[in-house]
Amino acid sequence: MTVPAFKSRTVIEAFALIIATLLGCQPSNSTSDAPDATASPQASAIPAPLANVTTPSSAAQPIVMPEGGPLPVPIRGDIPLAPDTLARDASSGYTLSAVFRQSELVGPPRAPEVNAAGIDAARKKTELRLTIDLSMSRMRLSLLGQGFVLPPETEIRARSDRFGHVVVWPGGATYRPIGPGALRALFGERRLDVAPLTPADVSSKGQGGKRIGIRTHRVEVTTRAAHALFDVGRLPDLGEGGILLCRALLDLMNAPPSTQVCSLDELPVRVELRWTSQGSLAFDITGVQKKNDIATSALLVPPATSAFAAAPVSADGAQIVLSPQELAAFRTGPGDVPTAPGQTSEGLTIINATDELRIVTIDGITVAWAAPGARDVIVGLPHGRYNVQWRTFLGDALAPMALQIVPGTSQIGGVDGGK
Repeated sequence: MTVPAFKSRTVIEAFALIIATLLGCQPSNSTSDAPDATASPQASAIPAPLANVTTPSSAAQPIVMPEGGPLPVPIRGDIPLAPDTLARDASSGYTLSAVFRQSELVGPPRAPEVNAAGIDAARKKTELRLTIDLSMSRMRLSLLGQGFVLPPETEIRARSDRFGHVVVWPGGATYRPIGPGALRALFGERRLDVAPLTPADVSSKGQGGKRIGIRTHRVEVTTRAAHALFDVGRLPDLGEGGILLCRALLDLMNAPPSTQVCSLDELPVRVELRWTSQGSLAFDITGVQKKNDIATSALLVPPATSAFAAAPVSADGAQIVLSPQELAAFRTGPGDVPTAPGQTSEGLTIINATDELRIVTIDGITVAWAAPGARDVIVGLPHGRYNVQWRTFLGDALAPMALQIVPGTSQIGGVDGGK
């Protein structure tokens, strides 16, 4: 049977259309569109569930401020700050009591003349206590104990729109701005050296339990300087105040201030800093009080009545933080000890032959600090044996404990002075 010409063309065109359609659905031969031969096809079809995600270094992560506000501006230590524009009235917030706890402190040796009551009294006086006022956007941290290398009543202030801190010296007459990375040297050596900030790795470690009635979750932070565990809790209407406290503690481990550990209404309730060299330092909040009447003048950064202090901060000589009477109370009376040949001093001579500030602890109590090259005599200790240790304030350098006879000499560094 003969097929009509028009019908033959219709069939041919239909077949051509089907073939063209099938060819259009084939994958391209371009190598740029080819799937990775080593990747599972299911990996691109179903996303893997999120687990404990490790945040890369802050150099790689974007800085996102709460509520989408502008990025904080870093503070410079050589330029006075403009007057604070915080409203001049009472502010709501929280007042915290807190403490730093040093590790590896060695108590007194066993001896009948050891006076536990006198040592406990000295421990309370040199306890590293702090009072911290937090508002929605400001922080004031005040040093209270005698055990700091900074004078008591020194304040550290911060504001949410600036990276860095302001040091207000006792009495409030002068202040000094310090950039990010300077708190480590300030607390450890009474210096304003700015240490290089190193990338911080951050990861969630789940629930951290309750501390002082506050439920916490645990965050792990690691830098070149330290490995830290932050127990982070929440307080209603805290705003960014807790973030400022987080930044201060991160600064001690040379982490960038943009490292995201605390969020809005969150604060670090406990932090344990373990240094990569050795030793550790812990921070604990011991009390929380809600306040509706914090004077704004106490939170201004910088304070309205303080003048910019351009002079550098340095540590010279040595300072003994306990009186001869308080040191005499370490023992009920003199012990039976020999006097070293040629010993003329009636106290303990301390010599720091290292290149950094060191603290002298006696029977686990901070008794003095000594700047590099400093020499002094601790007067008041009854004759006897004491456990003496040299250390840095942060605890990242610890000399071995030595059983020391007083009167005598204790030296760190130099030919025979240890590390």
